[in-house]
Amino acid sequence: MISLTFWIFLFIAAILFAAVLLSPRYLSYLSLKNEYLANQVQLVSLENQVEYLREIAHSLEHDPEFRSEVARVDFDAVRPGEERIAVHPDLALDVPQWNPGNKIPVTNRSWYVPMLGVLSENQKVRSSILLTAAVIVVLSFTFLHESQSRQIESVTKSTRDVFGLFFSRYQISDDDSRDCEEEGG
Repeated sequence: MISLTFWIFLFIAAILFAAVLLSPRYLSYLSLKNEYLANQVQLVSLENQVEYLREIAHSLEHDPEFRSEVARVDFDAVRPGEERIAVHPDLALDVPQWNPGNKIPVTNRSWYVPMLGVLSENQKVRSSILLTAAVIVVLSFTFLHESQSRQIESVTKSTRDVFGLFFSRYQISDDDSRDCEEEGG
């Protein structure tokens, strides 16, 4: 039992140490991953934009009717006998404008990202966690050694006895339970 407790405490100390050591690296990895995904989304958007512009260029080169319609719309020309109906600007056909500075945010923030930020940037928190890990290691090697087993058993037994006395006050004895059954039955 003492050996198991010793290894559990060492494992906890290792987790605390690893959290402090790895949190800045993992946070930067998540940031780079988010940036990579945003760049992938932007790349697909640009590829779609290029394909759209290729189709327009092809139509301008090979379709005279399309060319005449584009020129008519650009110069706001009206054919003889044609009646124009005014529409709200929201309903007008517009060519989508491309803004290269517009980044598409791709965020998949997990619940632990704020904790990683604190572990990465707050020096007081980092120091206190490292101090806690060091204290756990020192206490484990000092008190959870096989040679200390008799002393630990006596401490746990005395602690158990104190708690036993405290809780025995609230236990129902067999005599009390019989009295309650006789009164109720």
